[in-house]
Amino acid sequence: MKYIYLLLFLFIISCTDGEEILGDCYVSPNPDTVCIEVYEPVCACNDIVYSNSCKAEKAGNLKWKSTSIEQGKPCSY
Repeated sequence: MKYIYLLLFLFIISCTDGEEILGDCYVSPNPDTVCIEVYEPVCACNDIVYSNSCKAEKAGNLKWKSTSIEQGKPCSY
């Protein structure tokens, strides 16, 4: 019986790596990421414009493309 509890415990620990995959282009946000304040707007895969790719990644986006739309506006990835 001890081995079953040990295996269950190891399984639970191995499944928590910090990033929850929420779709093909989005994971859980990482608020601890530090980004520089360079304005190079990108349209992220969640259809929101971020001021740069670092901030898009910090919000949990895995994919983005350059855009000329203003930050905070909706876009079409």
